[in-house]
Amino acid sequence: MNQRWSALVLAAGKGTRMKSDLAKVLHPLDGRTLLSCVLDTAARLPLERVIAVVGHQAEQVKEAHRDRNLLYALQEPQLGTGHAVICARPHLEGQEGSLLVLYGDVPLLRPATLLELMERHELGDNGVTVLTARLPDPSGYGRVLRDADGGFRKIIEDRDLAPEQRGIDEINSGIYTFKIPLLLDALSRLRQDNAQGEYYLTDTLEMIREAGHRAGIMEVADHHEISGINTPEQLEDAARVLEMRREAGEGAWGCDVLDTLASRPSLILREREGVIVSLAPHPYNCGHLWITPRRRVVFAESLEPRERAAMMHSEREAEGWLDQAFHPQGVNVGFDSGRAGRQVVMHVIPRWAGDANFMPLVGGVNLLPETLEQTYQRLQPIVAQTS
Repeated sequence: MNQRWSALVLAAGKGTRMKSDLAKVLHPLDGRTLLSCVLDTAARLPLERVIAVVGHQAEQVKEAHRDRNLLYALQEPQLGTGHAVICARPHLEGQEGSLLVLYGDVPLLRPATLLELMERHELGDNGVTVLTARLPDPSGYGRVLRDADGGFRKIIEDRDLAPEQRGIDEINSGIYTFKIPLLLDALSRLRQDNAQGEYYLTDTLEMIREAGHRAGIMEVADHHEISGINTPEQLEDAARVLEMRREAGEGAWGCDVLDTLASRPSLILREREGVIVSLAPHPYNCGHLWITPRRRVVFAESLEPRERAAMMHSEREAEGWLDQAFHPQGVNVGFDSGRAGRQVVMHVIPRWAGDANFMPLVGGVNLLPETLEQTYQRLQPIVAQTS
């Protein structure tokens, strides 16, 4: 990330519908508190500071997370999401970077999703970016209205929708990124002239847009990620989602490439200068290699100059390794970049006349003449000579 980032976690709510005396964010999920689930995700992001807004049972919440390096703001009384951010204002004054707004009762967000949101915010030079989702039944949620070009226009609460807007299925998750100075300016203009007498953070999005700044949208692919926990039943649902992710082999990042390399280090040939060179787990040809940054990056434009240079240098070295090991007639090099939910990967693939360009597995039968382990054993001594 090129900008300086902070995160603000709203964790002040009581959680009346949990039917418990325990503060909502202290309820257990997967052996951790709900707030710990969110903080564990935040720990994988390039954040300089994490600020938690506490309120109900504030001292108990602090004590339960005393091992975390957190700044705290107290929201008392609780007068809405905008008010929660206003309470944290002393920690934001004078900051020139960007802020990620999270919730202590939304524990299913993947680090990869938030990293992509932050990346899109920076690349778009957005004043604010909102994470959205499409639901089969969006009833009860605030809807996102887009302009003619597909950009953000405004958020309308469910009760305020016109009949012709009822078919909109894109909802506001409440997860945002802001340029901090623009957010602070908008906060100073928030009013509580509504039926609930509260300050709504959603109002700041339209303020920032109307001031001439870009308001971006990122739609999350898996709507379960933005599910909040308000009832014991929803807590049980979240536990099932986490279990299904484990059964599917999903790792801590929620990113296919990084999770694969973390779970299968035997694929890695070399790591240097933050760039990994590995065997592709599902190769098109023998010797098919991946070259990718160690950190989560979706768009090639987001690569730092040193990462880009390291990847290009690794690609030239990889061609030499493949030439020694396989004597191919040529090498294909391609970039996988800019696809939502994906990781930047450079593919280096040896080619021979008449070879197949796809489907190395047909009916469970490996059509390649050697296994990944055999390919590793062939390449590793050559790689070691150049390290």
